[in-house]
Amino acid sequence: MAAKYDGGHFLRKPQFSGQFVPPFYGGMEVNVEKIVLVGAGGHALSVIDSIRSKEEYEIIGITELGCTVGEQVSGCEIMGNDSILKSVFDSGVKYAFIAVGSVGSTALREKLYHLLKDTGFILPAIIDNSSNIGSDVCLGAGIYAGKNTVVNAKSTIRDMAIINTGAIIEHGCRVNEFAHIGPGAVICGDVKIGAGTHVGANTTIIQGVTIGYNSIIGAGSTVVHDVPSKVIAYGNPCKVVRNKESGRSQGTVL
Repeated sequence: MAAKYDGGHFLRKPQFSGQFVPPFYGGMEVNVEKIVLVGAGGHALSVIDSIRSKEEYEIIGITELGCTVGEQVSGCEIMGNDSILKSVFDSGVKYAFIAVGSVGSTALREKLYHLLKDTGFILPAIIDNSSNIGSDVCLGAGIYAGKNTVVNAKSTIRDMAIINTGAIIEHGCRVNEFAHIGPGAVICGDVKIGAGTHVGANTTIIQGVTIGYNSIIGAGSTVVHDVPSKVIAYGNPCKVVRNKESGRSQGTVL
């Protein structure tokens, strides 16, 4: 499948039929790639379930700090900490996925992303089988789209973004790197979400709005105007409460 190139990132169009594809078809075995997961927290449970929903990858295990080797997470074994990833890659496992979530800070996900890329791993997009992804949507490396998510026509989801359970991304949107769209959020048409920004659960962002980078939009907010970078904002209508770095209150209606 040909990749699209967009601003320094290779983006691929997903193949999505809306139907489960079995591991055997017409007497021929479908190639299932081996993949290692990095991180064993709550987000990993969703990722594991989504991977199993499509059977494109076989999870060989998980790396996680502070867990006992051999411990089971949703039927997947803890193999060790991140120091073993190079040996896993050298053993022939070429795919990895970061199963660490993010709320408020993407620092750990960014660190792990660079570790995996420097090692040589391929970071695929993991799309739950229940998702509905437009035929001309562009998906970056390492993104996650959870159960019952919708991403509509002409949208772009950049590297390492998370589209959580039941979120709707309407036509022509751009969700930039490491952004996190929370469960049940509705992102109307032609919205731009900056890199590293977290949009809380059940938030609605009205069409054409731009959200800056590294901001947090609180759960249940209604955003009707642009939001700057590096702020915490919430409410109906959404208000900037403070800057993330200085902690200074602003009280600006957006």
